[in-house]
Parts: sequence; C-alpha cells; structure tokens
Amino acid sequence: MNIVIVGTGYVGLVTGVGFSEQGHKISFIDLDSKKIEKLANKELPFFEPGLDEYFSNEENFNRMSFHDNYAGLDWDETDIVFICVQTPNNLETNSVDTKFLESAITEISKLENQDITITVKSTIPPYEIENVCNNVGYDRNLLTFNPEFLREGSAVHDFFNPDRVVIGGLNQEKIKKLEQLYSSYDAEIIITDPISSQLIKYLANTYLPMRLSFANEATRLVEYSNANLQDVLKGVGLDTRIGSHYFRPSPSWGGSCFPKDLVEVNNFYNKNELNLPLISNIIESNDEHLKWTVNQLISLKQSNNLEKIYLVGAAFKEDTDDLRNSPTLDIYKILSKMEIEVIILDQKIQVPEHSHVSSINDIAPNSLVSIMYPQKDEFSSKLSDFCSKNDCVIYYPWS
Repeated sequence: MNIVIVGTGYVGLVTGVGFSEQGHKISFIDLDSKKIEKLANKELPFFEPGLDEYFSNEENFNRMSFHDNYAGLDWDETDIVFICVQTPNNLETNSVDTKFLESAITEISKLENQDITITVKSTIPPYEIENVCNNVGYDRNLLTFNPEFLREGSAVHDFFNPDRVVIGGLNQEKIKKLEQLYSSYDAEIIITDPISSQLIKYLANTYLPMRLSFANEATRLVEYSNANLQDVLKGVGLDTRIGSHYFRPSPSWGGSCFPKDLVEVNNFYNKNELNLPLISNIIESNDEHLKWTVNQLISLKQSNNLEKIYLVGAAFKEDTDDLRNSPTLDIYKILSKMEIEVIILDQKIQVPEHSHVSSINDIAPNSLVSIMYPQKDEFSSKLSDFCSKNDCVIYYPWS
C-alpha cells in the first residue's frame, strides 16, 4: 500500500519505518523542515533500540520519502494516512491541545481523493474529536482510529509484535482497508466504535501507572514494616491473577504518555456526575512517592556522612533518551533547591542547565550514587567496582 505518515515523532517514525520493512511505500510529512532534511540524510531525531537498523536498511529507505509540506505528495495513489501528531496538554487551560491534529485534518480534508482512509493514531479524548471535526468542517464519521501501544525503549518490538490491534470507526470500507493492512499480524484485531477505541488506549494508560503506583506504595509499606521487598513483590506477583509484569518499584514514573493521558482522563468526565476516587488519585500517589524517594536519598546521605549525590540515568526510563517528565530531573530540581550538591551521570544524554558528568571516573569519592533505573550489566559492574574502591554508597530505588 501507499501510506502517508503525518508527524515524525516516536509513533510516526516507528510506524512508518515498520510498514516500510513490510514492503509498503511510505511518505513522511512534518512541517519542521530541518527535521525532514535530517531524516532524508538518514539522521534519526531520537534513540530507539532497533529503529536505526530498519531505517538505514537500503531497501527500506528507498521505499520512504520525506516532505515538509502536503503539496509534494501523489495523493491520488495514497491508500491510508496515519495522523501521528502530538496532542500535548495545554498548560494554560489544563486541556488537550488539538491544534496540530486540526491542522493535519484540515490539510487532508482538502484532497480530491475521497477514497483515502484517514486514520488518527494520535491520542485524543473520546469526545474531543467531534469538536476538532466541527472546527475544521470535516465529517467525523469518515475518520478511523488506530491507537498505538508502543512503549519507548521497545517500540520497534511492539510494532511487529502487538498484543492487539484496535481499529475504531463507522465507515466499513475504510475499516476493511485497515484490516487488510494488519491481516498478516499474529494478534487479535478489535473492531469497535471511535469512542471505545480511544477509551481502550486511555484506560490502558491509566491502569499501567496505577499498577506502578501500587508497587511504589507497596515499597513504602515494606520499608515501614522492615520486610524484604524482593520477596514480598515476588510472592505477590506469582499470583497468576496479578502477575509480575509492570510490578517493579521505581523512583516514580514519568515519560511523555502516562502523565499526559491521566490528566486528560480526569478532564473528560464531570466530577459532579462521576466519582472515580482510584483513577483521580494516581498522579497524587506518584507525586507522594517522588517525595519519598527524595527523603530516602537525603536520609542515606546523612546517615552515611556522604558529600554529594549522583543520579545515574537522565531519561525517564531505560533504553531511551527521552527527558520528558523524567523523575531524575524532578529529583535533581528538588535537591538543588534544598542546596544539596547533586550531579546527573549519563554517558549518552547531555542535560542542559544541570550539573552533569558522563564518566564513572568523574564521580567524587564518598558520594551517594543512586541508579535511577536498570543499567547495562557491563556498566553496572564497572560502577559497582568504582564505588567499592572509592567509599561510595549505591542506592537502587527500583529494587
């Protein structure tokens, strides 16, 4: 098929490169001309394990083209358009910002080819799409929805091995085209209405941080009880009704999706008509755990009479360079305001306006070294050896 991808962020690039690997012709659109120029020169804008291998493959790359406007494409031959633009929170109104989505739908709705299947991959509250379509004068019944479930750090694997494929829409011909596109996948395809398709995405991204927050609250209770954390979580997780996946403590959770989606979930229902005490307090639980982690670091530093605190790993989780809503950066800011000397250690990511080192050998003796998330075995071994020789204490807030 001939596929157009609007937006070259994590979702757009992984989706387009993945479909190219499957033999489809892919045209990327992004209004950021500098980003498009870099992509055309085989430069990826972010790190994602495995993506460069598929992106730089000559056969795959020859099936891809890159555009900074809509006019340069052969729309008559286009089968499907995936809209993968960002839908950030508007901090002023505490609501989802739809201007990028509105812009994309406006441009595509001008096309003469009415057979194109316009598919929204961007995450948007269930009822907000009606407002978007009304604003741009487009029939929302012609849209299809295909929410993404790509985890940063394993997005390429997730694209080729989805747990499920969700397709929302009301136009049967356009739904069938998407079914055809995904027909080779070894996953159940769920066909549903537009609102349900978006709620599947939102509720998945509500349950997962709730589960992570439960593990973090359990961690605090275990610490309070002087119990063994590994034994407790293993013993609970071995219950097949619960499971051990996504059941690991952390300094707190972050990233580009969970915080944003939880805010949007709590915004699109009327709190006078619907009381959701569990969902409405997940963010508060996460904030509380971040404070607890900060207190743990301070306590360890003071009780061991240590000089400095090093936070190892700048991103919000392992195997990514994404700094959005990173617990490391949040903790750094809190400690800095308390005038505690804190330094971020990351070998690959530069962190502007933060005290930063990139080598284990830059760690000062007699320091607290907090490994914010699991690191590669070789790096962890070197770090452990260095700390044991230089009177440093290692802390694992995820173990």
